[in-house]
Amino acid sequence: MGVVAERIVADAERSLTPLLARADAYRDAPLGRAYAHRRVADVLAHLHAWHILFDGWLVQHRSGAVPAFPAEGYSWDHLEDLNNALYEAHRARSYEESRALLVTSHLHMLGLLRELDDEVLSAPELLPWLGTEPLSEVAHECLAGHYAWAQSVLDRAGVPAE
Repeated sequence: MGVVAERIVADAERSLTPLLARADAYRDAPLGRAYAHRRVADVLAHLHAWHILFDGWLVQHRSGAVPAFPAEGYSWDHLEDLNNALYEAHRARSYEESRALLVTSHLHMLGLLRELDDEVLSAPELLPWLGTEPLSEVAHECLAGHYAWAQSVLDRAGVPAE
């Protein structure tokens, strides 16, 4: 594993543990307007859904296709619509199911990153569908960056930090 992947993996591992501890302790806490009146389970499902998107981008890229980035039928200008579609797709999941899916997809993403060399992670020209953004930044945002977002949702909802 390269240095870039090591950093992303370490940040992700360091960030997920406190998030899950906090979510576990306050799993039934209402999030109110902090997250569109959704549940803690919905926050975890959101994170999982973005892991699945990341995996899909790599699968499409490896097959020689140009990935739909961020997703088929969506542009970055319509990110709220994409996030709402992800919510609708996962909203019926229980807290336990959302948590388990998140942990599984988190570990899968770490495995994907461990397979990538630093050049692939750092050189946007190798993945032109990313535009000018390196894959390392996208991976960070789908992992530790997104976990920080989830913590901020819990903060805004008044869920006590552990």
